[in-house]
Amino acid sequence: MPAATKAQKSKPPKPKVRKDNPINAEYETQAKALVKYAMSLRNADYGALAANLNALGVEISERGLENKISRGGFSGAFLLQCIEALELNLTPNKR
Repeated sequence: MPAATKAQKSKPPKPKVRKDNPINAEYETQAKALVKYAMSLRNADYGALAANLNALGVEISERGLENKISRGGFSGAFLLQCIEALELNLTPNKR
């Protein structure tokens, strides 16, 4: 009896790189700029921000932080952690 031939399944599509989407790249650039601007408001360098993040419980080295910010592909949670570590109040005034 001949062996049944399996139907060839097509391979799943390759995922697109997030940075290939121009809108993502634009927002990542803005996120980088926002963190750097926040650092400039506090005259903080990467070492100071890394120390403040570590005090909050976010384990990151100065070099790791610099790399993460230069890539720009970090989460919104990390952005908020940086803002908190820099002690910036971005909460809108309640009326």
